[in-house]
Amino acid sequence: MSFAPKTRRGLVGLCVLSTIAPAAWTQDATRETAQVIVSATSYRTTGTKSDLKPLEAPMSYEVYGNEQLAARQADSVNEALRYVPGVTPESRPTVTIFDQYTIRGFESYRNYYDGLPLQYNGLWNLAPQVDMFATDSVEILKGPASVLYGAAPPGGMVNQTAKLPRSRQETEIRARVGTNDLREMGVDSTGALSKDVDYRVVALARERDGQQATTKEERRLVAPSVTWRISPATRLQVNVYYQDDPALIPSTPLPALGTVRQAAYGFLPSDTFAGDARWSGMQREVTMAGWKFEHAFNDNVKFLQNLRYTKAKGLQRNTYNNGLRDDGRSLTRAAYFTDETQHGYVVDNQLAFRLAAGALQHRLLAGVDYQKLRSGVSYGDTLGTDTPSIDLANPNHFLFDAAALPFDFYTERHAIRQSQLGLYLQDEVKVGALTVIGGMRRDRYRSEDANASSYAGAPSASTTSVAQEKTSGRAAAIYAFANGLAPYLNYSTSFEPASGVDSLSGQAFKPTTAKQKEAGIKYKSPDGRTQLTAAWFDIRKQNVVVNTPTFNQYTQNGEVQSKGVELSWNQAVTDRLDFTLGLTRLDMEVTKNALDPALVGKTPVWVADKQASLWLTYTPLDTLDLSAGARHVGTSQMDEANTATVPSYTLFDAAAMVRINSTWRIGLTASNLADKRYVGACHGARNCWMGAERSVELTVHARF
Repeated sequence: MSFAPKTRRGLVGLCVLSTIAPAAWTQDATRETAQVIVSATSYRTTGTKSDLKPLEAPMSYEVYGNEQLAARQADSVNEALRYVPGVTPESRPTVTIFDQYTIRGFESYRNYYDGLPLQYNGLWNLAPQVDMFATDSVEILKGPASVLYGAAPPGGMVNQTAKLPRSRQETEIRARVGTNDLREMGVDSTGALSKDVDYRVVALARERDGQQATTKEERRLVAPSVTWRISPATRLQVNVYYQDDPALIPSTPLPALGTVRQAAYGFLPSDTFAGDARWSGMQREVTMAGWKFEHAFNDNVKFLQNLRYTKAKGLQRNTYNNGLRDDGRSLTRAAYFTDETQHGYVVDNQLAFRLAAGALQHRLLAGVDYQKLRSGVSYGDTLGTDTPSIDLANPNHFLFDAAALPFDFYTERHAIRQSQLGLYLQDEVKVGALTVIGGMRRDRYRSEDANASSYAGAPSASTTSVAQEKTSGRAAAIYAFANGLAPYLNYSTSFEPASGVDSLSGQAFKPTTAKQKEAGIKYKSPDGRTQLTAAWFDIRKQNVVVNTPTFNQYTQNGEVQSKGVELSWNQAVTDRLDFTLGLTRLDMEVTKNALDPALVGKTPVWVADKQASLWLTYTPLDTLDLSAGARHVGTSQMDEANTATVPSYTLFDAAAMVRINSTWRIGLTASNLADKRYVGACHGARNCWMGAERSVELTVHARF
């Protein structure tokens, strides 16, 4: 991979600046919890960028290891979140081009990888994804995270940690087959190249049919990395991640009639597809390259630079619907394409200090991070002109003549530039059993979107610019009693950039902000067999951009409130039986909307009012593991006006693993064991997405 000259100069400049910029050094974090929960990232934990373990941190924070996620049949972040309290995952279960979920009621498409954001412009469809096979753990931080990460949704964040090189020679080969003609082969090899250099190579090839008729999925990835221990005080890790997705499944919605409500012809089956086989799918190619440089000046002053460059391209062909005709079965459609490219880089420099004054221990963290992203987008849309409709009761998926579709009827071409500079400071103070965390961050966000459009032969051009600055903060404390109980309090804020101009004041929008109050308790029994976290939270998202029902006026005085409780309980009943229980109750509503008062008191879409999950693992023999899970997702709203609801659903999963010997293992997993037909979510009467059907997979592992 080569950098453009201007980009290369920028990266060299950042490296020079980083030698004097604040940063934090870390070591490999420890493994914790009864459920093989792993935290093994060189920057330490996601919640504090320090080595404060999840049970010691005054916030809701969970870590799930790759072995546990593999038993639950997770290939994506969306699937990895199925059993996490406070998270509503898989609103669009059949879509594979992005991960969409809500944390504490707030929607997110943003994932992090090894502590840095997977760069995405937040406007279109090209969003990098990291496969679970290349992931060591998934960390979920709930609540505002802007104090350490800048612009982010207020519900929380998800961070995937990479599989790192190890000195011990080990190679694992995984072969997998399953429903929908799944075929997969993966290799994960690590070991020492020399006394001071370790390597790791992860590679995967996967193919399968999509759930929706005529759709397919394909993936190829390779992720090499090398760790060089330059000296006892200095370490450099260089990593590359390349992923080619020749076939992905875009978001092609269905109407509520036939999915949520019974049509004259009955209910649509779970494999219903409203697109066309001659014009459907997405191709994506992503290359990421970076390094982590660590240096300890002494035992008390340590430095880390974490940097990554991203280059990506994606071509999507898809349809959306314009509603049903009067017969209730003919769905009118428009065809469109998005052709996107992007390249950018992000760097996080950290400097950590350890100070002690009597019984008072300080861990100071100072940091500066910067990210820049450039995107190019070409868009074409028929707007329904000369676009065949589809009969949902008797679908024909070969109606389009792609060469004849009038994509020049409406076009857009975008050149998008975005940057964010953040300076942050955190003090982690410990006095005996009391830990107090205080942090503050100042961000400068800039973006420019230059658009050249054409409608029915009439051209137009516009440029949208955003220049915003915001300060975020966090204050939290936890007290660990000798009996294992640890109550905590947390107050934190966040922000997200907002583009546009207020129709009432004529002023440019300010960032959308949020503030959270949280109180909770954590417990770990002296023998480690019981771990429990319970939390109550109240999040208010403010400065929300709202509009009139006709979308002809916009202003920024909306507010959405999310209140709820969460419970996570891990229990080892015996040496051979344990369970994990998760419970969530969420009360979310629009509390302010001056331009559309009818929405005040309504619940936003995508959000389930309650959730419950239970996962049991039983080891009747040393060579056999048996697992079973149940997950319940409550009702959600079909539209913003709350005119109807999407029904709740309960799904059952199961897994078994047989260890033949030290080399060979065979696993069998099943999700949605009863093959229940359900609807994942809706966003209005025209846009609903079917739930994931039953999936059964057989996996053979060989470890040498």
